[in-house]
Amino acid sequence: MTNQQTPLIWLRTFVAAARHSSFTRAAAELHLTQAAVSKHMRALELHLGQTLFVRQAHGLQLTELGSRYQVEVEAAIQNLDNATSDLFGLHDHKRLQLHCNLAFCQWWLVPRLPDLYQRYPSLEIELHHSIWDTQNEPIKGDIHIRYGLSNNFDEHTLRLTNDRLIPMAAQGLPAAELASLPLLHVLGYRHGWHWYAEQLDRADVLSRPQRSVDNSVIAYQMAAQGLGLVLVRSGFVHHPWIKANLQTFDWPACDTPESFFAMLRDSYVLSEQLNTLWGWLKQQIDSNVDV
Repeated sequence: MTNQQTPLIWLRTFVAAARHSSFTRAAAELHLTQAAVSKHMRALELHLGQTLFVRQAHGLQLTELGSRYQVEVEAAIQNLDNATSDLFGLHDHKRLQLHCNLAFCQWWLVPRLPDLYQRYPSLEIELHHSIWDTQNEPIKGDIHIRYGLSNNFDEHTLRLTNDRLIPMAAQGLPAAELASLPLLHVLGYRHGWHWYAEQLDRADVLSRPQRSVDNSVIAYQMAAQGLGLVLVRSGFVHHPWIKANLQTFDWPACDTPESFFAMLRDSYVLSEQLNTLWGWLKQQIDSNVDV
């Protein structure tokens, strides 16, 4: 690799292509031609001396090194954009970026959005999703809602849920069928069925077969089809779909210290819109609003 500085346009193109897994969709986002995007990526890989993408018939796949590079480049570009907005007063003229865990968005946020937009109809939010974020990953967007353990709940962090793990199964499933169902394990939750069995001293629970999936949206749908037992976070249990499709049974719930929490990016100046959204999130906690 040479000492020549990496052109920013190549990095922005890389982030767009990585996010969409497609040169064509990246080109549409950046208002470039597909050929220009492809040329930028060839030049970047030559500049770095490393392959960032595996070209496949159905699209692009990041290499392991490419995935690690995406995290770093996204964080750097976000910081640059934030600094530009803060220092030159541009932030009030753009949409807020809310980066949200997919399950939390599905089961907690979306049912509350009518209240948000009814109160603040002029609020403009750009909603982005991820399935899981690493614990030490840089904050994405203006507000980043993610899952994990955190002991540092200050003015820049809100704990949005205090969860219990509630065993649930398909609505209307006969009790006799529960005895043979496998456990549905959601990858990414540190506290799942193994935590549940340990807390309740129920090692026998783990003798059942396990089926794994990387997000609760699919896990809950699998449970609704009678494909297994699932641990539902109490912060999600009031969602209308869950009420209609899943039921509790005679296994007790247990506490978990894991939670969903919102993180506010460091900023020189908080815009009016950002203060509005942050304040609304605080109200949801204070009022303990059910959906």
